[in-house]
Formats: sequence, structure tokens, C-alpha cells
Amino acid sequence: MVFVFFCIGGVLGPMHQHASLTTRENAPEATRSLEADVSLLGRTLDAFPGVVVVVGNDWPFYYDIGLLRRECREFGRRVVNVVKTLGGSKEQAVLDFMSGRAEPFIVIASPDFEFTELTASRRIDVDLEHGFDDEARAGLLEHLDTLGVYASNPLSEDDMLRATVVSRDVRRAQKYISPIRAREDVAFQHKLRSLMSEEAMR
Repeated sequence: MVFVFFCIGGVLGPMHQHASLTTRENAPEATRSLEADVSLLGRTLDAFPGVVVVVGNDWPFYYDIGLLRRECREFGRRVVNVVKTLGGSKEQAVLDFMSGRAEPFIVIASPDFEFTELTASRRIDVDLEHGFDDEARAGLLEHLDTLGVYASNPLSEDDMLRATVVSRDVRRAQKYISPIRAREDVAFQHKLRSLMSEEAMR
């Protein structure tokens, strides 16, 4: 699996940039329509069934993931998650998101979000005027080709579920996996009830 972070400032359908939250001071206002970007990126990813998309714009503060999926419909079911930033940089939010995950990732970013050398080797930089164009597409294809089976292998339903939930939730859920799978254990119901009670008291 490969995570692609979509961090291009602009407008898509009803979704507009909210610069006060995550955009650095004095950055140009991003008002460009992202329909062409999403369309080209969606077509580019068609050949890579192992890629999922995480929306790293400012929209997740204002719109739920259902609307994000509808407006980014060219990505299909690939939109699995969002990055929400309140304080700090967008880059740090991306790194925090990936901190509990071993999968490779790529960031597609415009300059209105603050990214540094920390992510340079796995980032496709786009400008506010041209967005995700043919040059950026070529860079993304190069990255994805390098990643090989991570990008080309189709994902299972379990893979998609792991991509959709945040790592904190995965860690909490792992407490229940063994008991839930041990349905033949006569103590299953008692153990599960005990675990859930402990969790509720925290």
C-alpha cells in the first residue's frame, strides 16, 4: 500500500480554502479550481491499485469525508482518510499521521502549505498556477514505479480498513481482535465484557 497525500491549496466544488488555520503568514491566497488536478491525478492512479489518497487540505475541518469523496469522485474509493492540522505545519501533520505506519507515502503539495527537506525525497511540488500538471504527473509516476508492488498490488478489504482508521484507533481495536476471533472460547463473552468495561473507565 502507498499513501498519497493531496495537499494542493484551492477550491473544489463547495469546498474552499480556510487560510487562517494551516496556511503560513503572507502566503498567496489559493483560489484556483482543483477540478483539473483531481481529474488528472485520478486518471494517473488508475494504473496503481495499491494507492490510497489522504486529503491533506484544510477542507476536513469543515466537510466530512463523505463530501470529500463525492467532490473527489475521480479518486473513487481511494479517499480513505484526512489530515487535520490545528497549529504546527501541514508537513508535521503528515509525519504524525504516518508515525505509526510502515507503508511508503508520497506528498503532492503546493507552496501555500509549509513543507521542508524532511519530506523532499517523497514529495511532488506543484505551483499555485499550474497545479498537478503533466510535469507533476511524470514525477508521481516515477515515484510510484520505484515503489513497485507497494503501488501495483490490489488492496484487500482489510487493507482498506487499516488505511481508513487512524493508528490510535487501530491500537485500541487490537485489544479486542484476539478475543473476538476466539469465538469458540467459553470465556469469550466474559473477557470481552471485561475489556470493554476497562476501556470505558479510562
